[in-house]
Amino acid sequence: MWVQKVHSRKEAIYNVLKKNKDQGFFTTFSSWKTSTPHRLLILDSSFNPPTKAHANLLTKALASRPANYFDASLLLFSVNNVDKQLTGASALQRAQMMELMAHSFDHPVAVGFTTHGKFVDKAQAIQAWFETPVELHFILGFDTITRLFDPKYYTPIPVQEALAPFFQSCHIICADRGETDPTFWDQIYEPIERIQLDADLAFISSTLVRQQFATKDHDKLKSMLDPNILQFIQDEKLYTQTHK
Repeated sequence: MWVQKVHSRKEAIYNVLKKNKDQGFFTTFSSWKTSTPHRLLILDSSFNPPTKAHANLLTKALASRPANYFDASLLLFSVNNVDKQLTGASALQRAQMMELMAHSFDHPVAVGFTTHGKFVDKAQAIQAWFETPVELHFILGFDTITRLFDPKYYTPIPVQEALAPFFQSCHIICADRGETDPTFWDQIYEPIERIQLDADLAFISSTLVRQQFATKDHDKLKSMLDPNILQFIQDEKLYTQTHK
């Protein structure tokens, strides 16, 4: 049912992408019951495609806090131009797959796009979209966190000074796969919560999924993808060639 629905919404989603292509932040889908959540959980990724590991990250982050702690969640994709040729799925196809992922949760979830690359700018754009301030909780992988705190992105401004506005309203949840350097955490001056994926899902990545389509191992793909997303990919004939 949901696959057919996102197929039927293709033109509507495309029009939203085109209309808002220069906006710092906008949504293409939302199941939120409130216009302005107090606490928003954000999963920022390429979603090329969304996997069971992505869903597990959101589930684990939601479970790490008391029930109803987060009012809503946001699946966020960063793109500079919706007409730019992307490797694998287009911006439109990713929006559709993200919407299918959103439908798999009872918790309110929205699909959002941003033209910003830096998290400081992403947070500002999301805040500006709401009428009142929102507490933002970003789920980030270890590699992304190291980039967030890398001084080269803020030179000549010191990292702590550059990130001060970000941490006034934002929190970080680290998706820890167990490969992190313990000494790294001693250098971090902000509290970061750490969550771990289920062991049977931790190995899954979008890259691995794309490569798996070349083998045509349907059972393997079913273990890594939600059935609706797998069906959508097959309908769209995505990843028929291996993409790195």
